[in-house]
Amino acid sequence: MAKQNTAIYQKIAEKRANLELLREFKTLTDELANELEIIGDRLETMRDGTSSVALILSNWQRIIQSISLASLSLLKSTNDGPNGVVDRDAYPEPLIRINLDDNEQEGEIDNEDEDEGLEEREEVS
Repeated sequence: MAKQNTAIYQKIAEKRANLELLREFKTLTDELANELEIIGDRLETMRDGTSSVALILSNWQRIIQSISLASLSLLKSTNDGPNGVVDRDAYPEPLIRINLDDNEQEGEIDNEDEDEGLEEREEVS
């Protein structure tokens, strides 16, 4: 009977050791799941960032063309100056940004902003 008791105690000790290993495994699995969620969130942020960079890079060629077009008259005036004299009053063509967003109503102008713009132009003149 003593042999049966020691065998039972030995099995109980093995089961407790297995239980402790399972608890540790569960803890590590939970930590791994949390880390994977954090990595997923970071990847989502990186995806959004790369989308923004891709949009900027897709428009970059148009930006360079616009700057080149605006500077064309300045380049002409420096090359075509009489007797090689550079016109100091030559400026690049002004660029105007027009919002093409469908959400805004076309032709809608804030009168206060227009009045302020006129005042600023009069002061500069």
